[in-house]
Amino acid sequence: MKRIVCGPLFWLALLVGAAAFAGTPATDALDKGLSILVCLDKTERAVFCGADEAVAERNAILRVIAEIDRKGFDRETGRLVTAPDWARRGIIGDDASLRSVNLAYARLLKASGALYGIADFFARGRTLEESLLSSGEPPPAFRDESAVADEAKAYYSLMEESRRDLLSTIRPGGGGAPFWNANARMFVYPPSFDFPAVAGASAYRFEVIDDIHRARLFGAGAPTAPLTPVWAELPVGFATVRCVALDAAGGLVGVAGERRFWRAAPFDPMQYPCGKRSCREAYRMVIDYLTGWPEIAYLEKHGRPAVSEGSNFTSYPSKMQSAVVNAMLAAAALFPERRERAMKLARISADYLLSTREKPGTPLEGFPATYVGTGQLSGTYAGQHMLVYPADAGSALLGLHAATGERKYLDAAVLIGRTYLRLQGEDGTWYLKMNAADGSPVGQNRLVPTTVMTFLDALADATGDMAFRAAGERAFAFIERGPLSDWDWEGQFEDIRPAERRYQNLTKHMPCETALYMLRRFPGDKRRIAQARDIIRFAEDQFVVWRAPCRSDGTGPWTPEYQFFAWRTPAVLEQYNCYSPIDASSAKLIRTYMALYEAEGRELDLAKARALGSSMVNNQDGSGRIRTYWIPEPGEDDPLSGAVRLPRGGDWFNCMYADAVALRLLAEKE
Repeated sequence: MKRIVCGPLFWLALLVGAAAFAGTPATDALDKGLSILVCLDKTERAVFCGADEAVAERNAILRVIAEIDRKGFDRETGRLVTAPDWARRGIIGDDASLRSVNLAYARLLKASGALYGIADFFARGRTLEESLLSSGEPPPAFRDESAVADEAKAYYSLMEESRRDLLSTIRPGGGGAPFWNANARMFVYPPSFDFPAVAGASAYRFEVIDDIHRARLFGAGAPTAPLTPVWAELPVGFATVRCVALDAAGGLVGVAGERRFWRAAPFDPMQYPCGKRSCREAYRMVIDYLTGWPEIAYLEKHGRPAVSEGSNFTSYPSKMQSAVVNAMLAAAALFPERRERAMKLARISADYLLSTREKPGTPLEGFPATYVGTGQLSGTYAGQHMLVYPADAGSALLGLHAATGERKYLDAAVLIGRTYLRLQGEDGTWYLKMNAADGSPVGQNRLVPTTVMTFLDALADATGDMAFRAAGERAFAFIERGPLSDWDWEGQFEDIRPAERRYQNLTKHMPCETALYMLRRFPGDKRRIAQARDIIRFAEDQFVVWRAPCRSDGTGPWTPEYQFFAWRTPAVLEQYNCYSPIDASSAKLIRTYMALYEAEGRELDLAKARALGSSMVNNQDGSGRIRTYWIPEPGEDDPLSGAVRLPRGGDWFNCMYADAVALRLLAEKE
């Protein structure tokens, strides 16, 4: 247990609490009549439902914790002086073996609260209850027993399913299977590590030590065994696993390996606040905001972006203008009174894309530009194409053709598709990056062709040309032989240097796109659903932050630019090389959870999608804008905002449009 530095008031309270606890049996009135714990925003702001004296007593204690926390942040040092996590578990824990300790701690806090209330009364002439009500923070809402019966059942059902799911392993290595997690920093699900076998070992002992130096031990026959036996009891925080080799007599032979990692917080539906508005309203607001995007006015007036500005909107045309076309089509459908302008903007954006195409007869004929100008990384990668993005442009052009019937957009999409057919390798995929001048590869990285195979399928549907379907199937076969087997899901983004080593920069975008493709292409196929389930667990394990994965003083895992303790959670990280909460990453997980919910009907998938959706809504301001980076911005009323530096480039239009797609899906379930 952590050492606590306490003042005289604490020790006086401890004596009072100990006296109150003396002779109390393990079964106590405090534990009677407590039907459900309903968390409002944080665990420490919980309330128990019921009307008897025991419930009132427990709620009073919880109010004391809330008040201690509210006053416990030291703005000068940035440290939180508060009731520690283990102390809160003394109130709300349900471990029967700790029952008497819980009760003792409950009485201690009640006594502390009484003394605190007396001091507060003499200092300010009001009671603790009055202080809480006048603090500017809304008090916890009380709910009667009858109102939460169904909610209680749903909550316990979700948590039971979540506990079972959290013991699943994700592609454990060994026995010929590769280890993909050498560069992983945190885990939600029990990992296994690439510890080598030790000569002369008959067995292995795993010592898993948590952040407050408690050891949990288990034995296994191999050094690559997953940490499943102790995972459920391992608390959130840093942990170190040490694998010791033993001989037949149990003697020490050597150490197979050691690894330190962050045991990430699991999903708990009662931890997250509800959205401040409906997803339907949030969707309308974000589409409305996109039609008034600051750089749209210049595009509308001049027929091209203001390239001289060098923003991400102007530097990456295939990525951004594809999103503009899609967003304007959505706006035309959503706001009939604005349809004429929205369609005009969609055409302007598409026509600008066509103006950037490689000329007829060139190696990359018909491909719209990936990079324009010298802003962002466009100057660094001038003359290069990343083969993710012509497919994005082609998909947008197909959508515009479907909406307008204008042949030139279909012809442009077909030309992009035929260039893909000509460049497809024997392995079924393409080089990740190519030079426009001569079609030579930029490096040897191979494309994870999720967007391309989706585009080729849509092109086959639009034209009836099955050559596109066949090429898409060859691309999917590459994924099956490659990352779907070895789990090397390389992050491939226009503003990130391609990975130089395997498993160096994993992401969840390409695997989630693969899951979405399989669920759409093979409906009801149990094998494909199981593969998609494996993918979503991987994405959650490595990239979902259900709550801040770091101690509040910043001594947890962090980088100078993206400090974990300042993140707005729940959130989803983009890739190892941009391990920061990004709105479009949450959108991708929402879409994948929703697709799995439609495939299997598991309420846990819907609950996770809704939790991320509520967080997205709560990151939306009154203008409709949803920030790209879910970290405090300069000038916000947050003591940590001055210590956090936003990445250059500001918001990304394509990310905000991705949010709109996710919110529209969630709105259908409201």
